[in-house]
Amino acid sequence: MNDPTARIGRLAVESLDLLIEAVARTPPESWDRPSILDGWSVRDLVGHATGSAAKIVALLEDGEIWGRSEPADWVCENPAARLRELADRLRDALPGADLDAPRTSPQGEVPLHRALTYPVSDLAIHSWDLHRSQGRLLELPEDLLAFCRELVESVPEDALRRPGAFGPAQPAPEDSTPTTRLMAYLGRAIDDRG
Repeated sequence: MNDPTARIGRLAVESLDLLIEAVARTPPESWDRPSILDGWSVRDLVGHATGSAAKIVALLEDGEIWGRSEPADWVCENPAARLRELADRLRDALPGADLDAPRTSPQGEVPLHRALTYPVSDLAIHSWDLHRSQGRLLELPEDLLAFCRELVESVPEDALRRPGAFGPAQPAPEDSTPTTRLMAYLGRAIDDRG
């Protein structure tokens, strides 16, 4: 399915489900441990990803979109429950959403399906980060991996590596999986676990 107006909804659901599964597998003692992202705990990482999930829902519901937020703005007592509530709203909003309707995005006013691109990719990438922060490996589903790769390849190198975005590309072992190679390109340090 190459039609972006049909594909993006399916990928939004898939990426949020991946994050929910990763959060559900996070033991209570892990929340305040460092994540693989410098300066962020596991709790901060999930808070940031929750903000991306909330942005997807707000875009679909044609709600108010906020400017830059911090991970702490989205930290809550029960992140799995909060994410499941957002997933329910996402599934409710998708059937009636006009994915060609204009929405405000960091690139200006764009069709809704395009405005969803960055936050949907963010959920997929941070699901990997959350698993990796706890010593687990995750291979993104092929369609979601291709989607993230397409987005990354469309962003100019100077914008991709700007402060607050992604760090310098890291080496990946020759036998790395496709997801691991993408994450190394996005600045994630890859060790002998994959």
